[in-house]
Amino acid sequence: MREKSRVFILTMLLIMLAARSVHAAQQPGALGAKSVIAMDLGTGRILYEQNADQQIPPASLTKVLTLYLTFEALQEHRLSLTDTVLVSPEATQAGGSRMNIRSGERVIVRELVKGIAVASGNDACWAMAQHLSGGEDVHPFVNAMNAKARELGMTDTVFKNPNGMPADGQLTTARDMLKLSASYLRRFPQSLTFHSMTTYVHNNHNHHNANRLLNTYEGVDGLKTGYVRASGYNNVVTAKRGDTRIVAVVLGARSAGARAVASQKLLDLAFQRLNQGQSVATLEEQKGRGVLPASLAHTAPRVDPDLKAAQQVADQRANQVRTSQPVAQAANAVAEEKPATQEMVQRKTGKSTYAIQESSFQSRLKAERRAQHLEKRGLPVKVVATNLGGSKWYRVLVGPYASANAAKKTREKMLTRGSVTEE
Repeated sequence: MREKSRVFILTMLLIMLAARSVHAAQQPGALGAKSVIAMDLGTGRILYEQNADQQIPPASLTKVLTLYLTFEALQEHRLSLTDTVLVSPEATQAGGSRMNIRSGERVIVRELVKGIAVASGNDACWAMAQHLSGGEDVHPFVNAMNAKARELGMTDTVFKNPNGMPADGQLTTARDMLKLSASYLRRFPQSLTFHSMTTYVHNNHNHHNANRLLNTYEGVDGLKTGYVRASGYNNVVTAKRGDTRIVAVVLGARSAGARAVASQKLLDLAFQRLNQGQSVATLEEQKGRGVLPASLAHTAPRVDPDLKAAQQVADQRANQVRTSQPVAQAANAVAEEKPATQEMVQRKTGKSTYAIQESSFQSRLKAERRAQHLEKRGLPVKVVATNLGGSKWYRVLVGPYASANAAKKTREKMLTRGSVTEE
């Protein structure tokens, strides 16, 4: 009897120890997260990792891949940042974080990208996925997501939807998210123009970027945060100091504040180890094919030659408006704006749209920064490239507006508030 009691007690102890081990594996580690990894983007050297292969639901980190495919479509000229996307009822029904687009609304691609990168809009992801899938069914897009993941060597990742909302079997790892983010930043460094925005306004809804380190940590200029109950608080963050860029992944923090703290500690540790010449390994990366996966290539739109011709005509007309003025005075111009898609609409409906040319630059980066400044004031802004006098200029346009009077009223308000000349 005594022997049986001893066996029973030993068995219970083993069960308790096993349960404690499982519980410990699910708890945040030394940095306050379940899983972390950090790398020097330039060399691929991993500077620190902890449970980097533990599978965890990606939450809104999924949106990095949604944007990856969007930029790939832009690169292949299947999309333009000034194209419009028709919002379906299905897109507006997406739960969680939203950009607040409306059913039947036509949204410029550029605005959808902001809605995904800054507002973490599940609705914006769905609208983009439908647009590139060529219809209401987003399966071609999701299939492309998984194909791209395999191309990039994300062996422990499966995607079920384009926005990261909870779904059975949708899992990733910190290492896989590092592979995706590294490829994303190398191929599309221009994406940081969007990821570095701290606020974004659409349909009178002001959205704040959940990446707290954008304003508090030296060099941070992206990437993406996420949360679902099953995973906890996730983050992919990147910081650049001098010529060095660190990419860090934090999965499974207990709160938004704990996520920010863990991300900061991980970046501190990564920069410290990099300065000391320490690393633990080199990330095994696959470059991928560099093109849209076949499932999306069959459905994604292609550039219409007639539409491209219309864009050229529109640019010529805009140039004619501006050539009578010195470039220095261009900020005071109210020019009729007819991008390619709007030019086609005008032919059918006879309607025109107007925009205020707030400023122009020969540097795209300066134009993008100016546009971000104006967007923080709640103004609808886009940057349009054009040729003038044999040089390339980037126009910062506020609009569009349905009438010249509406555009002039906005311009008067901008002049009154000093937004035309303020840096």
